[in-house]
Amino acid sequence: MKIILEDNLFYISMISTVLISLLVGARFLLGRRIHRVFFSLAWMIVLVRLLLPLCVSVSVGWPEILDQVNGWIRSVPTGGYFLIWAAGAAVTVTFFVVRYVMWGRILREALPIQKVPDIDEEMFTFMGIRVYVSDRIDSPVTYGIFQQKVLLPKYYMELTREQLKFILIHEKVHIDGHDNLNKCFVILAVCIHWFNPFAWLMYVCYNRDLELACDEKVIRQVGEDSREDYASVLISLAQGPPAVKPIYSGFAQNAVKERIVMIMGYRKARVWNYVLCGVLALFSLVVFAVPVKTEEVAELTPQNKHLVSTPKREEKEKEEEFEAVEVSKVIEEDSIGTKAEVLVKTKENVSLRIKILFHKELAVTNGSFISFQTRGKEWEAGIDNKYDGTVTIPEAVRYKGKVYPVKGIGNYTFYQCRKLRKVLIPNTVEEIKEKAFESCESLKTLQMPENLELVEANPFVGCRSLKSFQAPEGTRMKGQYQVKEGVLYTDYGRFLKVFPQGKKQKKFVLEEGVRQIAVCGFYGAQVEEVHLPESMLRVKSRAFQNCQNLREVRAHRETVFSRDALTGAWRARILRYD
Repeated sequence: MKIILEDNLFYISMISTVLISLLVGARFLLGRRIHRVFFSLAWMIVLVRLLLPLCVSVSVGWPEILDQVNGWIRSVPTGGYFLIWAAGAAVTVTFFVVRYVMWGRILREALPIQKVPDIDEEMFTFMGIRVYVSDRIDSPVTYGIFQQKVLLPKYYMELTREQLKFILIHEKVHIDGHDNLNKCFVILAVCIHWFNPFAWLMYVCYNRDLELACDEKVIRQVGEDSREDYASVLISLAQGPPAVKPIYSGFAQNAVKERIVMIMGYRKARVWNYVLCGVLALFSLVVFAVPVKTEEVAELTPQNKHLVSTPKREEKEKEEEFEAVEVSKVIEEDSIGTKAEVLVKTKENVSLRIKILFHKELAVTNGSFISFQTRGKEWEAGIDNKYDGTVTIPEAVRYKGKVYPVKGIGNYTFYQCRKLRKVLIPNTVEEIKEKAFESCESLKTLQMPENLELVEANPFVGCRSLKSFQAPEGTRMKGQYQVKEGVLYTDYGRFLKVFPQGKKQKKFVLEEGVRQIAVCGFYGAQVEEVHLPESMLRVKSRAFQNCQNLREVRAHRETVFSRDALTGAWRARILRYD
């Protein structure tokens, strides 16, 4: 399980629709049984999903139809519609900003509240609230984001002490909950996802649930015996027509009938209420998950019931599935039994250092740490760095009768193995860590495993003879990684991960659809010209570091370059085009 960056806005919007539909359905079916405080918190999960471009990659077996839907969503081309999206977002932002400015004028015309007979003066500075009066509003509202003020209608002098108390408590709950600030984030999500009608549905439902949740908190403060009095105040102040006031919290302008029904039927939350809300919250986290691998599941029929695995059978199948090598030497095993450092012999009879993680039931190749007392804080390769030839990483390691598949190539595994000519990586490997192949100067080609899920910041720095990456069955792998013309990409081809340092190509043109270049993506490359497509959004830190032959990078005027993107490429310059 890993946290990954998701830059496909359409995918985020569509996957969030699942959660919005779930909450709207739960709101319709269980609205009177679940307190609206829980719903207002649940909408925050939707908001996080809409605003944060993050996903959690998980290895799960999804039904084929869901896998197809996921692939279809990701395959929708979005680069060509950027101007349309930007225009719609600009219109939406303008709408909300204009409404906010209009309410700012009303606030500037409002006057500080005057003392009213028979009402304590402390009531007007209730818990530090600043209260103003305006003749341009029909019901009390709280305006502002950080310096919030309560506005009362001009007929406030006709209110009784009890009515004014209910109003101020209600507005104080809004202020304490920072509801107006939360509404700003909801509006931001709507502006970004303006094309999704479910985002607008979320906006409407959130505003209603926010008022209902506020009413519940007020009732808990004043007591259930005061429900009728509170409801009567709400009815008496709900005479004016509702208005579109995006960043304010009002007392009696939002779903009055629904609020009255809730107030009169209010009961304290029971244990099952919390349990059900917890289940909904856990299920809602599914929208943050991205499947990275789909496994085939055998259909259970009378003919194949014998395929149902027991623990012993699964372990036996695991041993048969992987070609495991025996441990030749145990270097170290920690006292708490979480990991072990061992040596194994490869097919070429080369000693390779392996770290076994018992709890995760996997192994990774590993560079060794040299004690700082003797030689300083340094690392050395996990094999003999003078070895000249081929190394075959084993699929699995058998240790104390148990098989541990090799899932990763760790830091410094082949560090400064300058004579190493070839490395054969098994398809069990899912991760390649930073500096795994640093300064392997004789390495010319490298075939990527088909189950690759993560490559950290250019692990091939200093591989000056590396001409191309290869992929099984041509160019396609099971996960997000792809190989095109010898170059390694991720995010289904939208993120250039590594350009081989030894690839001799004077001019390199990235195809339309590529959006980012990774950290050290072109490190030490021999190219002289690089043409970036209009879809390119960002060039990350040290992307063209030490590209000494590089003369120019052609990029769209909207492409963002990190300040140190051209570090060491002293002859390079950026040429912009429209």
